[in-house]
Amino acid sequence: MKKANYKLYSDCINFPLDRPCKYQKENGAVCSSCKKYVSVNKKSKQTKILIVKLGAMGDVLRTTFILEGLKEKYKNSTIDWLVDKKNVDVLVGNKYIDIIIPNDNKVFEFLSSTKYDIVINLDLSPESLSFTKLVFADKIIGYYLDKSRKIVGSNEYARKWLPASAYDNLKKENEHTYQYWMANICELKKDDYEIVVPVSKEAEQKAKKLRSSLKLNKNKVIGINPSAGKRWVMKKWRIEKYIKLIKTLSSKGYNILLLGGKDDEEEIKLILKQKIKNVYSTGTDNSVQEFFAMVNLCDLVVCGDTMAMHAALGLKKNVVAIFGPTSYNEIEMYGRGIKIVSMECNCCYKPDCNKKVKCMDKVSVENVLDAIQTYIY
Repeated sequence: MKKANYKLYSDCINFPLDRPCKYQKENGAVCSSCKKYVSVNKKSKQTKILIVKLGAMGDVLRTTFILEGLKEKYKNSTIDWLVDKKNVDVLVGNKYIDIIIPNDNKVFEFLSSTKYDIVINLDLSPESLSFTKLVFADKIIGYYLDKSRKIVGSNEYARKWLPASAYDNLKKENEHTYQYWMANICELKKDDYEIVVPVSKEAEQKAKKLRSSLKLNKNKVIGINPSAGKRWVMKKWRIEKYIKLIKTLSSKGYNILLLGGKDDEEEIKLILKQKIKNVYSTGTDNSVQEFFAMVNLCDLVVCGDTMAMHAALGLKKNVVAIFGPTSYNEIEMYGRGIKIVSMECNCCYKPDCNKKVKCMDKVSVENVLDAIQTYIY
């Protein structure tokens, strides 16, 4: 009896590394005669790119600006994106992305059976750096860890941007946008590609029904995102000032849509409690893309340094953004927005503050109103 040839082709995309493949289980196949063998190293006519950007949600959204530039640079390419499960909906429907890979219990199996030409990691979180090192790729763009646990930057721009992650003073001194740095790290030809904000047909339909029910077509619509989530409480402008602003805008005949999620419920309830004319909540239980659709109803959005700001900019809305503890220079407004900046200890990146009068308190309602009137008369 002829002895079976148990030579193992461990580079096969069908081999899960720690157990027999399905063809061995189902048909008794052996590598030496299996017609299903395909090496992960098989060359493709397309450039296969993986982006590793897990979170936070707003950062994932704004980083989508690189996609159009990548498609221009690598004309025959596929782009996959590894992202945290909770942020998947920010990418669903994005026309530039081929596969969205959620960071779940199957991610290692997927990455171990896939070879990329390029992996792009623009993030410095331990998890992102680890994934970048794990991926089978011919080239790394951005950041990865070497054998000495030192962070390595792929080019001059990556190396210049790196210290800003460790020193808040350098963040404060920075005069360039996030788009400037990331585009140059990725070696794209320009830095003003648009943020891609997907809105599903179902989400769009829900927003249209709200617009119709509220009869919003007659007057200009101003969106207000009054919170900044639970992590960055110092980015919030005082609710008393938002209420004063909204009362003034209402008196001028504008419709006000309150934008937010579960973390914004408290502020939105406080505003609604005032019973101001023409002020409506878009709901705090919307899906991510329903939230985008609600933002899309607005002519202008007033907010802090939040995901709502990135979404509004990507949807080509005018934006008035209020900045305190985070870097206003990093934000690309695409010529459609005004930054209201509290110069008092700006860009400290502190999660809390013991000062009686905090930086965001220095921003007046009058300053915000003046900015709004630049776009809406």
